[in-house]
Amino acid sequence: MPTSWKKRLVSQSDLMVLQEKLKEKGKKVVFTAGSWDLLHVGHCRYFEEAKNHGDILVVGVSSDDAIRRVKGPNKPILGEKIRAEMLTYIRSIDFVTILPEPSCQPTLGLLRPDIFITVKEDWTENYKQSKEYKTVTKYGGEVKVVDRQSTVLSTTKIVQRAIGGELGSVFKDFMEMRKDPLKEK
Repeated sequence: MPTSWKKRLVSQSDLMVLQEKLKEKGKKVVFTAGSWDLLHVGHCRYFEEAKNHGDILVVGVSSDDAIRRVKGPNKPILGEKIRAEMLTYIRSIDFVTILPEPSCQPTLGLLRPDIFITVKEDWTENYKQSKEYKTVTKYGGEVKVVDRQSTVLSTTKIVQRAIGGELGSVFKDFMEMRKDPLKEK
């Protein structure tokens, strides 16, 4: 099984070294973060948009524990290692790191990207008061807030549609059996 994807997976402890190497080469580093559970076209468009703001795109993947703390015990659907590996195959992404905390602020402090990209709807009007914003601007970085790249798709909507379709067929079978309960299928 090929392991070339592992070269693009960076541990939190190696982020400062990565940042130094990229700065030496004069690269403009862009960072974004999320759960990235059940990848869809909106995610891929978002990565392309983020990459357009610099030379190197580093993507943070929320750990399973971090997601559970925010979204509850039934999330994520896919484990952090699977989600991280999937991202390494997307051409616009250069490096991936797993985020241990719900906030990406510690990672921003280690990587110190030139640009931190986030989705508009995830931030309120008070986003300039957030610890992420303050961390990035304190060292001279820039925060860019972009539009969601797909308004009709989300992991939640995909799951709801999949479950809804399955429940619909189960319910249909149940109703057929109720019409004639003694009839064997």
